[in-house]
Amino acid sequence: MSKEPLAGLTILVVEDVDSIRNLIVKLLERLGCEDVRAAADGETAWHHLRKCEFDAVLLDYELQSDDGVSIAWRVRASEGLANKDVPIILLTAHDEVSIVEAAHKADIDGYLVKPVMPDLLGQRILDVIKKRRTRLGGPPGSTAVSW
Repeated sequence: MSKEPLAGLTILVVEDVDSIRNLIVKLLERLGCEDVRAAADGETAWHHLRKCEFDAVLLDYELQSDDGVSIAWRVRASEGLANKDVPIILLTAHDEVSIVEAAHKADIDGYLVKPVMPDLLGQRILDVIKKRRTRLGGPPGSTAVSW
């Protein structure tokens, strides 16, 4: 993977734990992402999702006021939202089958168990972007499965 594989991308990080959110933002910046927005809760995430188009969203499963799967359902169901089809990766410390299944049903594109390694994070983001673009009829690319 190149030193700046995420150059030019705009990514939203939704994580309620400050230290983890700050770490993920720093990892993304080290991977070349110049436009990282961060939210500590679903309400702030929703504000960002209405104001800016994102190339990908990293969404914590367990937020204090909401959960990542519910937010993903809301995004996918929102007609007229520019980010309706944004690639979403669920970040979680859990790896239970029920969570993976719920994420899949909510049309979440990928799943990463924390703690996340920088190269894996960057590659997973690129994989889900290519996968979703291919599904939506965009230019052909990798259709790597990110589950």
